[in-house]
Parts: sequence; C-alpha cells; structure tokens
Amino acid sequence: MKREINLQRLSGFEMPTRLNCGYIIYHYYFKDLKHVFDAYIKEHDNVFDIGCGNKPFEKYIRNLTKTGDYQGCDVVQSSEQKADIICEATNIPEQSDKYDVVICTQVIEHVFDHSKVFEEAYRLLKKGGYFIVSSNFVWRIHEAPYDFYRFTKYGFEQLLENAGFTVKEEKVNGGKFAALGQLIIHCFLTGQRKNFFIKKIRGCFIFFCNIVFPWLDDKKKDELYTLNYVFVGQK
Repeated sequence: MKREINLQRLSGFEMPTRLNCGYIIYHYYFKDLKHVFDAYIKEHDNVFDIGCGNKPFEKYIRNLTKTGDYQGCDVVQSSEQKADIICEATNIPEQSDKYDVVICTQVIEHVFDHSKVFEEAYRLLKKGGYFIVSSNFVWRIHEAPYDFYRFTKYGFEQLLENAGFTVKEEKVNGGKFAALGQLIIHCFLTGQRKNFFIKKIRGCFIFFCNIVFPWLDDKKKDELYTLNYVFVGQK
C-alpha cells in the first residue's frame, strides 16, 4: 500500500468553536498538551517532531525554546510542505543523542511496528531528555487503511519502559462523558446534509453536546473510558 501524498493535517493549536465536531477532544487534548509542553520544553531546547504533519505546534514550541532548533519528519510531505525530512517514523536519518525533547502526537496508531518509534525517540534524545507522545483510546477509524491500534494507559507505560524510558507524567484527555459526547457527535451528527434546516438542527445538537458532555465530565470524572492519552517519558 502506498501512502497518499499531501495528507490533510492539523494546522493550528487554537481551540475550535463549540459548533465544531471536534470541540470535545480538543478541549481536553490541547489543554493537557500545552501543560506538558510548558513543563518539559525549556529555553534553548532542541526539539524533534516525529510525524510532524503541518507542524501545528511550531509557533508555540518556538516561543518556549526561543533560540532552540525545531525539526520534524513525516512519512509523506504535508499539505503545507512543513516536513523537514521525509522518512518512516521507525527509521529517522538523524544522529543519536542530539535532541532535548522529542514529540510524537497522534502518530503511533498509524505505525504498524509502533514499538520502534519509541526506540527511535530514545535514540534521538540526549540523556535526561523527554519524549512526549500521544494517541487515541476511544476514537473512530481515521486515515484508513493506516489505522492499526488503540492504546490503554498500561500499553503506553509498557512501551515507554521497554524502550528504556522512565514514565514521568500521564494525562487522560477526558473521561467517559467526554468520550460519550464525542461518539454521539461522530455517529449521529456528522456527514453531508444538503437541507438547510437539517444542517441548522444538526448544528444546534452539536453545540448542545459540546456544552453538556464536557460539563458532565468535569462534574464526575471517570477515566475508565477516555478519548486520548498524553504521556511523558524521560531517557
């Protein structure tokens, strides 16, 4: 199978409005990712982004690192021509022990031999460096047929430890009500609608879900189900 050229990728780090079908996931994911970036990316750090796509976090990361370098790779060139290196995530032509931070966001579910991504991140990092990695738990199939896995927190922990990392932090991006609300939107409220009134009604329901389900989630957090995880490992 050959990868599609110029895949559409996430282009920014700004929260969508409550009319957006992806509001719930980004409400939790972006908040937690910013917390992790702020905690582990320091001034003058050199950062490498595995599966960088359109580098949606570039501006934010460069503001943190100031004079540090920020490079990224992807399996195909992104729609905005942002990838510095075109390569597999399991075989990156960069020298070992070079970077202070390696990030890999929403990528490992698309890599069949995903354990090698953790090994590559470990190789690229200086001693004491941090690997920031995220992926789905409850989410629809996307970028088919290159969508292979979903990961539990225990899977993340084992993958990090097997590669040599010490787990430093775990972020659960929403609980069961967030997952339920996002699933309702994906299952019943998405797709093309030509009728103007149906589109308006659908928009109202999406807006309702984007208000009610995060509120329920914040009231009674249950992490047995979650939309996504962000983990940090240290070399």
